Amino acid sequence: MPAYLVRSIDSHEIVGLLFADHPKSLARSVQEWTERDDCEYVELPAGGLVWAGSAVRVPMSTGIESSTDWTIPELPFATATLSETWLDVLYGYKPELRWTKFRARKGAQSTSTELPQPMHSAQVIPLRRPHA
Repeated sequence: MPAYLVRSIDSHEIVGLLFADHPKSLARSVQEWTERDDCEYVELPAGGLVWAGSAVRVPMSTGIESSTDWTIPELPFATATLSETWLDVLYGYKPELRWTKFRARKGAQSTSTELPQPMHSAQVIPLRRPHA
């Protein structure tokens, strides 16, 4: 499944790194966060998110199964980095890559000059393991 870097068309601010099996699926994922018509994307080469130093064990134990404290530990992204191939795209070392605009939806007009704001706030909903 390809990975994509998505950015704002006007400001070029990053929207996200997303995985999708097809640009239509990517458009739906982007639309969950912001107006897709204000964004463009590029397919990333082979690479990914890596932990070069110390990392945590997975699956991470949240501890919520045995406690009433529903605090979930933060994901350890502070110690992570992108692979060299993805960093090359992020820093513009691959000038041959061409950004693609999402196909405009009927009746949609892009007039914004600033990065679109998220449409929904994210919420983590912890799940309990079923008792055997």
